[in-house]
Amino acid sequence: MKHETIRACSIWRALEVVGDVPTLLILEQAFLGRRRFQDFVTETGIARSVINQRLERLVDAGVLEKSIERRGGYRLTAKGKGLFPVALMILRWQHIWEADERGFRVRLVHRDCGAEIEPIPACAHCDQPIDPREVGWAPGPGLSQVTPVYARRRKQTAAASAKRGNWTMVDSVIELFGDRWATLVVRACFTGIHRFDEIQRDAGMASNILSDRLERLLAQGIIKTVPYSAHQDRFEYRLTRKGRDLYPVLLGLLHWGDTWYADSKGPPLLLHHKPCDHALAMRPSCSVCSGTITIENMGFVV
Repeated sequence: MKHETIRACSIWRALEVVGDVPTLLILEQAFLGRRRFQDFVTETGIARSVINQRLERLVDAGVLEKSIERRGGYRLTAKGKGLFPVALMILRWQHIWEADERGFRVRLVHRDCGAEIEPIPACAHCDQPIDPREVGWAPGPGLSQVTPVYARRRKQTAAASAKRGNWTMVDSVIELFGDRWATLVVRACFTGIHRFDEIQRDAGMASNILSDRLERLLAQGIIKTVPYSAHQDRFEYRLTRKGRDLYPVLLGLLHWGDTWYADSKGPPLLLHHKPCDHALAMRPSCSVCSGTITIENMGFVV
């Protein structure tokens, strides 16, 4: 049996570690200050056995560590704290596009200026907000093709979404990045791959799986169809404005994957910010004072 290969970019490598719904919900709670096993169970509504399994994986991956203090629970390592921009950009997307979907809202307070703020994904060189349409990309020295090995992870459904009381915990962005197939479709669109057959080759997924993910992304308003010939049944899949606004989340995953999983050759993907003509690096910026947002100077209120 022939095994298809896919581009082994740092986004893919990051999703191998954090790319499922229970893991993302645990990390969300860790950034909100939860540390104990029972807190993760209570706050996510996920079964104890699942929480235990995901916590073990995160410890093995070096994202969390067990505190040496008695009943100290779990805490983020330096590697885990490196996912903070990803968490920030997920919150940003939730606030803009699905503010009422979860039944609760995480408010962000920038301690440096004392204001309640929204994070802005800014270019670290020119400080301008990042628009994915103004970013060029090229293969990097570490680009390679790999044969994907997928653990069996059930796709999240509305009925199975985690709940805390009457508060739904899973929204579109967590569901999306908790499903690596769907994320690979979005990745393809951001890198100029828009047609069914091309996306299928890039992601290495079966046609029925791709059709399912495309239907879901269309229903969520993340992509849209655009005809590319006179034949009505021939069209491309293009990101909507809502879909393009996922770009900062992917940038955060890309940087984290480059930091912790790129090999000695260098990063698999090189990004170029066209407005300032420099290599692109994202800086989470305060919407009030324009200062840099870090895990040390940000507070959360639920």
